[in-house]
Amino acid sequence: MKNSSISYVWLAVLTLAVAYSFFKPTTGAGSAGAGVTAEGKRIVFVNSDSLLTNYQFYKDAQKEFENKGYRLQVDLGQKERALQAELQAIQQRAAAMTQAQLQAADMTLKKKGSELQQYSQQKQAELGQEQAKKNEELYNNIREYIAKVNKENKYEFVLGYSKIGGGILFADPSVDVTQKLVDGLNKEYAAKKAEK
Repeated sequence: MKNSSISYVWLAVLTLAVAYSFFKPTTGAGSAGAGVTAEGKRIVFVNSDSLLTNYQFYKDAQKEFENKGYRLQVDLGQKERALQAELQAIQQRAAAMTQAQLQAADMTLKKKGSELQQYSQQKQAELGQEQAKKNEELYNNIREYIAKVNKENKYEFVLGYSKIGGGILFADPSVDVTQKLVDGLNKEYAAKKAEK
């Protein structure tokens, strides 16, 4: 798994999480917090790139998956080298082996190669499932935090802005709530981490 593909997956999940998190206002006087109004709608944005760069949960998860991916590559490499060594040993003894022994060794090697391929696919699928769960946890953390904070701010739309591949071409910096969101998310994450 390449680091850049992991980042784009996280970026896509995060952009969706933020872009589709909108909330209906509750009735009442005034509201605390900045925001632009368009036909009475309170709108702010979060810079998805900055959020990912600064959200400790994301950084920890990314490091965890890089480590797991590296360990998987090492494990698969060791198994592949062991299979190669077994092939070389058979090749060195081939002259002294009967045709039946060569066929049996060939079948054994093919079976082990097939098992290694299945093992590799299984482990990569498990890692992918684990990453999907982590993506969902990231999405839920952000959405839940926005919902909690929004009880006070009463935003109707919290848009996700990204310089690359985002649907928003321009965002006024005066309605950027990224740092507030990052600070709050990191504070909550640190508290949850301390509990464990």
